Amino acid sequence: MRYLIPIDASAASLAPIEHVERAARRGASVEAVVLNVQPRFHRHVSQFTRKADRDALRAERSRAATTRAIERLSQAGVPFRVVAEVGDVAERIAAVAASERVDEILIGTGRHPAWLRWLNPSVAQAVLARSDVPVTVFARGKQSTLERYVVPAGVAGLAALILAVE
Repeated sequence: MRYLIPIDASAASLAPIEHVERAARRGASVEAVVLNVQPRFHRHVSQFTRKADRDALRAERSRAATTRAIERLSQAGVPFRVVAEVGDVAERIAAVAASERVDEILIGTGRHPAWLRWLNPSVAQAVLARSDVPVTVFARGKQSTLERYVVPAGVAGLAALILAVE
């Protein structure tokens, strides 16, 4: 299997590495394409900086983001290739998945508060909309106390209030 693993600076983005390591230990033939996408700089920043400096900063950030993934894949003996891109994250993930002809995209994500999910659609959802390649999402993180108790209690209170008004 050939996997595309988008990596950012978060620890949650490394979650798919464990899946690939386990597959390699079971004897499966796996290969990874580690992708880091750096955003474009706003034109107001770009006009006052040199392209070489912006490219150097992006390369440094990309190296920093992919270092842990590279170390883990190397230790597990999984063949991999590192790709760095610039642009919209979901768009670049879909484009690299197509150009690299991967079998699956593995995305690691952290938990976001429930009230924030509808404001900011996840990268995984955006990739699903742009690509025909299967996407597996590895969620990491703990549910906050606010999310566990206060939000459900608030929803229940609102429902009781609506029922009382009727």
